[in-house]
Amino acid sequence: MKDTHNSPHTLTSSPRGRGGISFFLKLFVFLVLIVIVVLFVRRESQVEKTAFIMGTPVRIKAQGKKAEVAIDQALAEMKRLEGMFDWKNPESAINNIHPYDNLPEIKDILDLSEKVKKLSQGAFDIQFNGQLNLGGIGKGYAVEKARQLLVQKGIKNGIIDMRSSIAVIGSGWNIGVLDPRTKETKYFFKQIILNDGEALATSGQYERAGHIVDPRTGKPADKCLSVTVVAQDAGVADALSTAVFVLGPKAGQKLVEKLGCKALIVDINGKVYDNFSSKLR
Repeated sequence: MKDTHNSPHTLTSSPRGRGGISFFLKLFVFLVLIVIVVLFVRRESQVEKTAFIMGTPVRIKAQGKKAEVAIDQALAEMKRLEGMFDWKNPESAINNIHPYDNLPEIKDILDLSEKVKKLSQGAFDIQFNGQLNLGGIGKGYAVEKARQLLVQKGIKNGIIDMRSSIAVIGSGWNIGVLDPRTKETKYFFKQIILNDGEALATSGQYERAGHIVDPRTGKPADKCLSVTVVAQDAGVADALSTAVFVLGPKAGQKLVEKLGCKALIVDINGKVYDNFSSKLR
């Protein structure tokens, strides 16, 4: 019986065999390169665009195959809402409300405003001196509508940044909060981590002291320096940050906790209050 185990043919490859291995190795490398190229080409692009809406710079960044088109549509929607909510324009929709009008956005923002007014016991009120003013909720509402549109268009990762109102898609967004106790604008004294579906709004005296008024007294609110609220809706966050600014830290904290939201409050004396736990750094 022949001993095949010790046969030299099992230990040494022929020149033809080496050529076969080399061919398959080259073929494997070639296929791997093709896969890498395809993945690179199909990788979802990241697009960022800016605009000026409601008197504020707006930045939208999104990632996806249709990110550019989605961002253009989101900015267009925000511009449309700007025209509807312009309380200074006598021809705007908000200044010409009629029972027969079919304007769901007007009804929606008025209903939300009334809800926050009741919850805050009048600390938030869009009616002042007989006129509607959406300054405390309009930006957040527009940001929320822009986010919803991006999600509908298939965007999985993105941010709508309107300075005082921010909403995100996807998790792990670090948002810096300026210290209202100083005039330093280069560094943040707190960072808040926003995850998918969350929104943030800040009300403060950073640029215009005394512009937030207590609607119950008609006088400037004087209990806080700044209030940042995180909620699941940018419009809610915007309205709540204004309400808490008027209410002050103690009553304001009770309100946001009742609604399951988070707040970072700096009172008039510079004392910091928050209920963020691990989300605050």
